Amino acid sequence: MVLWYQSEQEIKDTYYYSIRMRINEQARIIGYDTKVFYQSDAWLDLTKAEGIIVIGSNQFTNHQLKKLKAFKRPLVFVGRNTLAEGYCCVYSDFHLSVKEIVDHFIKMSQKDIGMLAGDLNDEYDKEDLIDFRFQDFEFYARKLGLFDSSKIFVGKFTPESGYEVIKQAIEAGQKIPAGLIVANDASAIGALKALREAKISVPNDVSIISFNDTTVAKFANPALSSVHVDTHAMGTMGMQVLQQVITNEKVTPYKVVFKTSLVLRESSLN
Repeated sequence: MVLWYQSEQEIKDTYYYSIRMRINEQARIIGYDTKVFYQSDAWLDLTKAEGIIVIGSNQFTNHQLKKLKAFKRPLVFVGRNTLAEGYCCVYSDFHLSVKEIVDHFIKMSQKDIGMLAGDLNDEYDKEDLIDFRFQDFEFYARKLGLFDSSKIFVGKFTPESGYEVIKQAIEAGQKIPAGLIVANDASAIGALKALREAKISVPNDVSIISFNDTTVAKFANPALSSVHVDTHAMGTMGMQVLQQVITNEKVTPYKVVFKTSLVLRESSLN
């Protein structure tokens, strides 16, 4: 299994960890041993692999993806649609969920909508982020005439980063949008802390809806509205698809898409 982040980040954002652990369980059931490679690891041992599962591949560079494909091992992507590239994949339908969040804010008379997106690159372009949630948000918000790049904030998917980004924005005199979409629960936890310190009420002044619905979402203060993703099903299916590709390398590439659901809690007006 190849993951795009470092091991310490798994503790702060359990979304990919949950997928990885379910892949582990399914692999043991089938009879495979697993080994984890993070983005900064040497990947030479991948030549010995029966097959490779790439998790969270949207954050890999094109060079890294080419390197993974060059191993010419059975390859499945979890968390990214790679069907057009000729590879089997398993992912969740975030396209519909982004639209659902925006529509919910509008229903609550919150047309002032922005996003705390994620990007690991320090030299990101706020007009062209690789965060697929941002891309969907930008497309739909522009369609509605609601997109404003000044309402886009960029962090690194961690509580610390979410806190610093929103805190700095507040200190710089920026108005935090009434409806704030956050790339993941971990970033949202940090954003909540920054807003609380600035005495900005959630959800009365700022409604927050994040992604992944990890364990921390329901125990945050206030509890986070979040897009639920069935990570267990994604991990199980990822391993099952890889087994099929291993046993039949001529299998026609296909994708498995899981539906998401918006879970509304205390962090948003409902």
